[in-house]
Amino acid sequence: MMNPDEPINVLLLEDDAEDRLLLTKQLHGRQRGFVISCAGTLKSAIELLGRQSFDVVITDLSVPDSHGFETVSRIRKHSGQAPVIVLTGMDDDLMAGEILAIGAQDYLVKGQLDERAVQRAVRHAVQRQRLVNDVQQLASELGASRQALEEQSQLLKKKNRRLKRLYRAGQEIMDNVSHDFRTPLTVIKDYVSIIRAGMAGAVNEEQQAMLDKVIVRADDLNLMVDDLLDVSRLEAGLIRAWRRRIRLTEVVQRAASMLHQRADTRRVEFLVDCPEDLPDVYGDADQIGRIITNLAVNAIKFSGTAGRVVLRAKYDEANREVVVSVADNGPGIDEKSLEQIFERFSQLSNGTLATNKGHGLGLNIAHQFARINLGELKVQSRVGQGSEFSFSTPIADPAEALRRWLALYGMDAQQLRVVHISVANDCLAPSSNEFDSFLYCLLRRDDLLYRTSRCEWLLVMASPPSESNRWFERAEEEFVSANRNRPFGPLPDYRAEAYCEWDSLVQPEEAVRQFAEIARQSSAASALVSSPLVESA
Repeated sequence: MMNPDEPINVLLLEDDAEDRLLLTKQLHGRQRGFVISCAGTLKSAIELLGRQSFDVVITDLSVPDSHGFETVSRIRKHSGQAPVIVLTGMDDDLMAGEILAIGAQDYLVKGQLDERAVQRAVRHAVQRQRLVNDVQQLASELGASRQALEEQSQLLKKKNRRLKRLYRAGQEIMDNVSHDFRTPLTVIKDYVSIIRAGMAGAVNEEQQAMLDKVIVRADDLNLMVDDLLDVSRLEAGLIRAWRRRIRLTEVVQRAASMLHQRADTRRVEFLVDCPEDLPDVYGDADQIGRIITNLAVNAIKFSGTAGRVVLRAKYDEANREVVVSVADNGPGIDEKSLEQIFERFSQLSNGTLATNKGHGLGLNIAHQFARINLGELKVQSRVGQGSEFSFSTPIADPAEALRRWLALYGMDAQQLRVVHISVANDCLAPSSNEFDSFLYCLLRRDDLLYRTSRCEWLLVMASPPSESNRWFERAEEEFVSANRNRPFGPLPDYRAEAYCEWDSLVQPEEAVRQFAEIARQSSAASALVSSPLVESA
């Protein structure tokens, strides 16, 4: 058992000075007995672990030189028998399960801590770890009991079931809160728009300007809700991309209609340069629209009165991609801020007005959405001259799509399976489009789905054969369920068969060549007509 008078040596890895000070005060509190050593980077924390022993390590998930679960894994390798407690800003049950799975013993949610809870968590973690160490030593000397292992297994299964129930409940709460938040915002915006249009009586210019600001701020709240939902789902790995052949000009036009109003309200000149003859691209129209919106909103916000923002799209034939850029003539970004600008909750400190501050999620989400859509988000900036953010999205070509997907997910130690899916050639376009939506619902986060013709698709899965075989069973189960209560008739019958498999010995370029040939044969056999495949924004 733990001696209550024995001091506890704590290593605190936290780069935020305010969070570090708050946690230190909570540990000291009214009771003594904690000796605290602080580190602001993973490197310095590892150096401290090499020089002295600690009873417990408390670490943030994201520090300047490490991010996410990698931080926990690396700390765990150097912490010896000391337990690891993770600091997180999100009370997410799925993430909590993953944190525990990679070796952490507990987690603390920032903003929900008090002195007693922190001290109790640390003492219990140390006590539990010492008990674990005693059990491990006893097991090594006497041999593990099969009955004890079975009991431990049942306990873990029980905890896993509870975590799943809690996670589902949390998601339902998040969805309900989001819906409840959006509904009054929509009503507010609609009524303000009616008043602004003069439908409820005459409105003078000054009142119109005020109402315009109300509409823009309502849009700000809507964007904030979207960002908060997306950042939690991105971190939990719940967001997938519905990548399809799309017309980028339509995506740009849809985003620009809202951005023009925002720019006018802030007296910022907003220009759009998007040629009509751009090639179709392969990506998720909604996510690409979010990237454009987040980048442009950020540019308009920091440009200030009489600023100028240009949204431009151009075809880069050499790299087989379309590049979308948002340039402004704002204050620019210094080199130090550029290094961390895409991190979550990162705030710029370039001397702009405090009213320009946001929640620090927009650029992080844009960065992750660009990656999910097989592109890359970049920034160029010069202090005093402005900034230009640009992201790429591949053209709608199967070879280019697979090449970028392989670069993102890799082929090492994985077995890739290509599945050919088709529906009846005489099915109507609306019916095949509904089947396309059905296939999207079956996708896992890392799958690649490419529609080669009106009635044919290629699905690439990175998984062992046993797991990919399960996809066929799940597809049939979901197909039967989807057709059970469809008011306008069933989905068209389909055929799915494994076409080929690649292991880690296959070179990526050879896989790309084979995939392109499969897609070509599929398109030729179906007499491909491009227009039904192009998704409107």
